[in-house]
Amino acid sequence: MKLESRKDKIMKTSIISVVVVLLLIIIGLLILKYQVEGETNMPFSLSKIMVFSTAEGVQKEESTAKWDMNIMQNNDIYLEIVKNKNYRKTEIIKSIVLDNFKIIEEPKVGSITIYRPTTEENKTFSYSEDMKVEDSIVLEGSDKTDLKNLQIANQGSTIIFRYTNENISNYVSDEDDEIVHDGSLLTKTGINIDDVKYTISFDITINLISDKSYKGTITLEMPVGDIVQEGASHMEKRDCTDIVFKRQ
Repeated sequence: MKLESRKDKIMKTSIISVVVVLLLIIIGLLILKYQVEGETNMPFSLSKIMVFSTAEGVQKEESTAKWDMNIMQNNDIYLEIVKNKNYRKTEIIKSIVLDNFKIIEEPKVGSITIYRPTTEENKTFSYSEDMKVEDSIVLEGSDKTDLKNLQIANQGSTIIFRYTNENISNYVSDEDDEIVHDGSLLTKTGINIDDVKYTISFDITINLISDKSYKGTITLEMPVGDIVQEGASHMEKRDCTDIVFKRQ
């Protein structure tokens, strides 16, 4: 009896140990799956990323030359946030925050500045000092989107901001009758596409009224396409499932 009782205890201990190990393995796999896939049923999601790349010249006010321009290379980024139709609970966007801006790979020429939409009428962006982004862009949830006042519709909308590579080069001329403000300006000053390529990343956080928050990191290469040859180019990414969002 004592021998059988001891065997039973050993058997029970072994079974418990196996169950515990299996549970730990399952928990570990679930954690790994979450790290790789993140949230799979968010109330709101990033459905599309678009980037429009081109270049332009900004005339220097003090110059006496017909054309004396500082050449800029612009990349306008559009982020589309949509409501998840399969999410059963009612949720409202409290705010969306863009921050943790990083330059992973610097361009060979120029310097990078980020701009929020301008408050000026009839313009989307300007090179005004007070439109420069230092740390973050915070859009508050509202009844409708008003990007000039940093408001986004609380059921989803599109965010716009700009990466500008400034002071790439100067173009001076008294001969040209007209100037085309696009990537061809780079060629006029001996700049090629490899000179202005760079890679950036930033975080996007979707904050909800329910105090739920979801954060993901977006990495992009700038500019998109060959604007030296094409003048202007754009990229549209409709599958954003590779951008992992996690609960904060």
